[in-house]
Amino acid sequence: MLIHIGKKSIVLLLLTIFSISCSRQEESLYAENVDPVPNNNKDYKDLPDYLTDKGTISINVLANGNYPGQNNPFYIKDINAPNVGYCHPDVQYFPNGFNGYKYWMVFTPYFGTVGTQQDSKRYENPTIVVSNDGLNWNPPNGVSSPLQKTPSARESFAENKQDPKQGFWSDVDWTYENGKFSLYYRGSFIRAAALMNRGIKSQNNIRKLFKNSQRTIVRQTSVDGISWTPLEAVYTSNTPYSPKDNHMISPSFVYNGNGYVSFEVENNISPNFPGNDASYIIRRTSGNGLDFSYFKQSKVVNFINKPWAQVNSTYAPWHIQATYVDGYYFLCIAAGDVKKYTADALYLAFSKDGLNFKVFPKALVEHNTYRSCIFPMTTTSEDINFGAVIAYKTGVFKYREFQLNKQKIDDCLAK
Repeated sequence: MLIHIGKKSIVLLLLTIFSISCSRQEESLYAENVDPVPNNNKDYKDLPDYLTDKGTISINVLANGNYPGQNNPFYIKDINAPNVGYCHPDVQYFPNGFNGYKYWMVFTPYFGTVGTQQDSKRYENPTIVVSNDGLNWNPPNGVSSPLQKTPSARESFAENKQDPKQGFWSDVDWTYENGKFSLYYRGSFIRAAALMNRGIKSQNNIRKLFKNSQRTIVRQTSVDGISWTPLEAVYTSNTPYSPKDNHMISPSFVYNGNGYVSFEVENNISPNFPGNDASYIIRRTSGNGLDFSYFKQSKVVNFINKPWAQVNSTYAPWHIQATYVDGYYFLCIAAGDVKKYTADALYLAFSKDGLNFKVFPKALVEHNTYRSCIFPMTTTSEDINFGAVIAYKTGVFKYREFQLNKQKIDDCLAK
């Protein structure tokens, strides 16, 4: 009997030591801070009118909330106008067309008619559509829609005792580099075994999906936009990738010619961040687009100015989208009351080093917006011409175009 108690005591002691060790690891898990750059108080001269929409976007596609192997008509929703339910846009633009189309967009159905339902998470699946005018969109011939079906209850685990078991996808983002699309998105409350079953059989997945994590960033690739590889794990919300169970919100990826850079929003819900802001944006790097910096090797992005804080002291970045073109990094930032898990205003920030960003003081949109995107269309030695998909919390997308001058950007960033 004494021996039995001794064994139990040893087990409890080991568990206690392990718990303390993990706790200390969490306390010491900080991203690297960037030395702040002083504000030179130079604003973009003669800021172009980037506030005018060219029109409202119509996407002729069905939102499918069925589990794999199911085809229940009840979970298939028409989200074309007037039942719009669009969210999380990201666009790649090809001036000469790609497979017959200039605009390629990935998004997730969510807001609007879909977003008013209790089971809206079932529809938040990566969906690909194409266009030649930026306003009228359809799925490309041959692509499966959605690209990834809703996780079933057996593939999911519950966040808490109140909510049902319903994993979901969200926050899609993609790049096009070296002749291929790289599509990234976030899986939440999906079992590691389920991700393994849906994914490619690789050492990468075995290494990263050995246990459940609340959130997992995954990637699929394609050379034609139609046929896609099985998913691969990129990083998870477990240490050492993140303070355990942080949200890894709206990760966005760019290829800068030398490697991959990712930006993501992390809520300030733990002692792992440098100040009292409600959220921070961290930057990771990767040589292959699959293995990114651990949290300790990532860097906290510095904003030289924060115009959203002048509007409302509770505002901070909630969702973001990153773009890289001609040596410039851009962040399209949906800022709002992060503690209420939402955004309201939309801002545009720019940088030469991808670490120190200056923000246009005038918001792209002041109210009711969510994760939106900008994308380069054409460039010259002097200017960058952008398109933008502005996403509203009503589930509506609008399209606009604007131009920025490189010299004026440089003047704003000059030390």
